[in-house]
Amino acid sequence: MREVYLGRQPILDRDIKIFGYELLFRDREENFAIVKDSIEATARVVMNLLTYMDFKEIIDNKKGFINVSPEFLEGDFIDLLPENRIVLEISSLDKINKFVLDSISKVKEKGYQVALDNVQFNELLTPLLEIVDYVKINIRNFSDLELKEMVDFLKKYSVKTIAVKVETEKDFLFTKELGFDYFQGFFFEKPTIKKEKKLPSYKLALLKILKFAILEKSMEEISELVKGYPDLGYKLLRYVNSPYFYLRNKVHSIKQALSILGYSNIQKWAILQLFASEGGDIKSNPLLERAVIRGRMMEILVSKITSDIDMIEKAYITGMISLIGSVLYRPLEEILNQLYIDEEIKKAVLKNEGVLGGLLSSIIDLEKDNIEEARKKLEPVKLGLEDLLSAELEAITYYENFMESN
Repeated sequence: MREVYLGRQPILDRDIKIFGYELLFRDREENFAIVKDSIEATARVVMNLLTYMDFKEIIDNKKGFINVSPEFLEGDFIDLLPENRIVLEISSLDKINKFVLDSISKVKEKGYQVALDNVQFNELLTPLLEIVDYVKINIRNFSDLELKEMVDFLKKYSVKTIAVKVETEKDFLFTKELGFDYFQGFFFEKPTIKKEKKLPSYKLALLKILKFAILEKSMEEISELVKGYPDLGYKLLRYVNSPYFYLRNKVHSIKQALSILGYSNIQKWAILQLFASEGGDIKSNPLLERAVIRGRMMEILVSKITSDIDMIEKAYITGMISLIGSVLYRPLEEILNQLYIDEEIKKAVLKNEGVLGGLLSSIIDLEKDNIEEARKKLEPVKLGLEDLLSAELEAITYYENFMESN
């Protein structure tokens, strides 16, 4: 059976928390994407998912949206999927007949949820809208007025609406105002810059800890900073004592914990806390997830081209810090200057320069599904798409396991 790689794109709720994921299955031998309306292709996806991947490690307790055809719903493969975790997404229906309605009704009776994507909206769709759970709408395909009319039309039914291709904060605010329930896209990566807004003292303390770690100030100085925030001290001890570090004995001292981590890991921890500092369920924080996955992908890819530990550690920091402007609502260059960040990392993040910059750019292209562009940017370091796709899957699994232990 041909190998299939998996990626995922978050679907967010109205509070910008992760509700679920569209699972993206890529086949490097078939233009890197599964043909969505093929029974054989969908069956291959399901078999790979069940054979090589663990649902717990891929979507945790979120919903996973998988593209299927109406014909696939009639097959035996459907019963292998966990009905409480999977949303069966049907795209581009060109006709609605008894077969389609019966197929969807049968899987609904089994406990699965169903989403429609890329359908034409009219009264003929009514029987389908009465039984499906979600409707996805690509906002790039319609005018503002058409979107309003569609949302108003769908409000007559009990379906939840998902706005797709929400790429800016303006898109999000507009579609939220229209009444969409969920949102798919990377708008959360580029919030409005708020230079005039003062940062909370908690974030200022984390920035100072990060800066001290970069400058390799004494552990005593860093320890005093952490002690000023008891909650930070608790999180640091919990982090160091987690299964992630495999320590034989529990650590009870802030200074000891910092010494065990070392300067590079203190940087990682401080950045992690900055992303997690908004409160709430950190597992539903799309920026935190994206930062950790980028960092781990960078680390994996760089380790394929060099054994230089310093370079590998820089790679992880590069991936994570590339999104720090989004969580602090500040221009990225301003933050990096304040932190005295390594020049190689700075050029990579701001200008996509150097080996780190090229790899980071290829990861961002993959996030946007710009597969061909991602492939081109890997060529200078003699890596291929297979390396990038396997790194993505490994990073997703790493993130879920990492969150489970923290």
